[in-house]
Amino acid sequence: MKKIENLQTDVQKGLIQQEAQERLRYYGLNSIDTQANKSIFTYVKEAMKDITILILLVATGLSTYIAYQTHPDDFTEPVVIFSIVLLNLYLSIRQQKSAEKSMEQLKKMSTPTSSVLREGVVKEINSSEIVPGDIVQLTLGDRVPADAKVISCVNFFVDESFLTGESEPNEKDASYQASETDGLSDRKDLVFSGALVVTGKATILVEKTGNETEIGKISHLISNEITNVAPLQIKMQKLGKILGIVAIIAGFLAIGIGITKGLSVETSIMTAISMAVAAIPEVLPVVVTISLAVGMGNMAVKKTIVRTPSTVETVGGVSVICSDKTGTITENKMTVKKIAPLAEMPALLSFTEDQEKNLLFLFYLASSFSENEGGSNPTESAIKKAIDTRFSEKELQEHLSHLKKIKELPFDSKRKRMTDVYQIGKEYVSVTKGAFDRLQLANPNEHYLTIHDQLANQAYRVLGVAYKVFQQPIEDISEEDLEEGLTFSGFVGIIDPAKKEVAKAVEVAKQAGIKTIMITGDHLLTASRIAKEVGILEEGNEAITGAELKKISDRDLVKRIDRYRVFARTSPEDKIRIVKAFQENDEIVAMTGDGVNDAPALKAADVGIAMGSGTEVAKEASDMILVDDHFATIVQAVEEGRRVYQNIRKSLYAMLGCNISALTVVLLSLIFGWGAPVTAIQLLIIKVVADGIPGFSLSVEPSEEKNMEKQPIHKNESIFSQGLAVKILEISVVFTIVTLLAIVIGRTQSVAIAETMTFIVLGLSTIIHMYNCRSEQSILRLKFLGNPLLVLTTMIGALIIVLLVTIPVTQHIFGFVTIGLTNWLWVLGLSLIPVIYIEIKKWTHLF
Repeated sequence: MKKIENLQTDVQKGLIQQEAQERLRYYGLNSIDTQANKSIFTYVKEAMKDITILILLVATGLSTYIAYQTHPDDFTEPVVIFSIVLLNLYLSIRQQKSAEKSMEQLKKMSTPTSSVLREGVVKEINSSEIVPGDIVQLTLGDRVPADAKVISCVNFFVDESFLTGESEPNEKDASYQASETDGLSDRKDLVFSGALVVTGKATILVEKTGNETEIGKISHLISNEITNVAPLQIKMQKLGKILGIVAIIAGFLAIGIGITKGLSVETSIMTAISMAVAAIPEVLPVVVTISLAVGMGNMAVKKTIVRTPSTVETVGGVSVICSDKTGTITENKMTVKKIAPLAEMPALLSFTEDQEKNLLFLFYLASSFSENEGGSNPTESAIKKAIDTRFSEKELQEHLSHLKKIKELPFDSKRKRMTDVYQIGKEYVSVTKGAFDRLQLANPNEHYLTIHDQLANQAYRVLGVAYKVFQQPIEDISEEDLEEGLTFSGFVGIIDPAKKEVAKAVEVAKQAGIKTIMITGDHLLTASRIAKEVGILEEGNEAITGAELKKISDRDLVKRIDRYRVFARTSPEDKIRIVKAFQENDEIVAMTGDGVNDAPALKAADVGIAMGSGTEVAKEASDMILVDDHFATIVQAVEEGRRVYQNIRKSLYAMLGCNISALTVVLLSLIFGWGAPVTAIQLLIIKVVADGIPGFSLSVEPSEEKNMEKQPIHKNESIFSQGLAVKILEISVVFTIVTLLAIVIGRTQSVAIAETMTFIVLGLSTIIHMYNCRSEQSILRLKFLGNPLLVLTTMIGALIIVLLVTIPVTQHIFGFVTIGLTNWLWVLGLSLIPVIYIEIKKWTHLF
């Protein structure tokens, strides 16, 4: 009985049923573990960690209690505050809830049943019951059910692109002897779970099942890889904590000052609620979400599907783009780029004076095409495409009309060549195409080898073609004679060329301070050639293989990572190491990918970018999807991300100036003994109508000039950097002064008029300030209708404020009174002061 030692398997009979059951109990089912999805309660619990939401909930509770005690017929204030809480809670949960479906997609790649040899009989069994030691038979169209060693095979090719990232099918060879430096795509003696049989058949010995397979390992990497929190989320969380602390301190100050000034406890608590509401920009999360949503929409138009809103901002800060080669930087279409005729054609095959066309036609004669776009084999498709480019249909048919195909020797993995035999009049010609070292030539020449090596060193896949002419009937000639003593004709060099727009996109990225890195499963020579062509690999940069990378420790890799621009023959673990090494250097990393092997790195990166043509596993692990698979689209996404971030900063400038001034005004009014000049609900109205509605209009502001000539936003850079904090404090001082003037002017007439004038000045000055926030340039230098949405929302906001203080019903509900014409002139004049002040600063700075 012939057994395979390690797994104790009889190759002729397979496992006995009892042994298979014991192994199933020991190894477990041949399936991949998945994680349970989070419940809605988990998301609510995480959202409730936001201190601003907690403060608003407390404010709602206190407001409800006081409303019940003092005016039980009117709960407007607590209802409005709680509505804002619910809206923020909903948006927070929506941002967090990005269901992880990667594991389910991995499970879909398994096959339900397999042909397994058990007790000498081939049985169809559930693939989940396959165990190490099982003998499985594979044929065309089957999906490999587990990681296994090839025992025997015939012309056996499998599609492992989901794992290796390379589009060409891999040939398998049972006799292959592996070396220590072999990557997955080099292991011709192994097949991997999820691979698809493209041609031929094989018998395999299962070595690993379930979570121990390569797909299982990737599943483990995905599940263990913590999704990075977006830089914007971190910055907004920090801002929320700071404002929350400010709100708490301000609230206690209000209560303390109020009681000291002789106010009742209820009045002091209501003032404290006003202070808390003043400190917290309730509408800001909504504005940020809308800004990100607008960015998502703009990116979708540019063929980029963003899966999480925060990704829009994160991609704007990208400083490193790790890109796959095949299909992203290159066309993913093998193309004939070099045609090298090296000998005269025989008269019977010389149809034109163009020797390149004659040579190309000879390759065409030794090729096999299906009706589906010239054949599924990339090499054959490349030859067919070259023929279609150089020959008209009429010309091609005219040449073929002289020929009659009478015999074909198909490609064989051992021979590494294929031959077609044609009859031309009374003569016969065999045309053989294949690897140069497998062509049995009658006229070997050192010059041929020199040309071959030159093309190979330029990363071309080199094929040669030769022919042999016969006078006697072909039936009298053996197959061996058809492929011996051939006359060599020339070479073609085939390569997957770079996309035309990639070189320009790489240059734009370089000007924007972004490094472009190529990570591929392809050979180092091919990868380096393409990288040089598009400007990724330049003088002073280096290329490295996965095998060499494994010899470098994580610590050393962090120190040396910046010197490398090309990583070839990489594994999933290599890609994660590369991403993390860049992240250790405080880079914001975008990673592209399309295969299952890319999923862990996509998840580890700050921005995982899946290809639209890629696997569902990659898409589910990603943050965004490139519909068109173009590298240039990534650069466009970065530009859009930068625009969104700029506009969020503009919204902060617009809103926080109002918040700080409102807080200061209430606090100073208490100290001066004036009481709270605005109520909590009045402040909420200002923030929604004057801040929120116009504020989100800033999200559609066009990008600033030279947006892509600036350095990337540093990961640890504060959102208030580059002078924004100073600008906010400065404008809040201006707001505070003009609002206090309104209170002083109003109080000369009555407290009610002062409160109404305070509300109007706070609202209108905030609305007009929106035009300051559009750009660093003067308002006079911008097109007034350059942002029509802002014009519309500011007009609506101003109208609402005016109507609220003039309509009797709303006056009664919100505590306003009618003010005279003189007071209206005062509030309009005071409201214009901030925009006049900023304009003077801009013009002074410009000139």
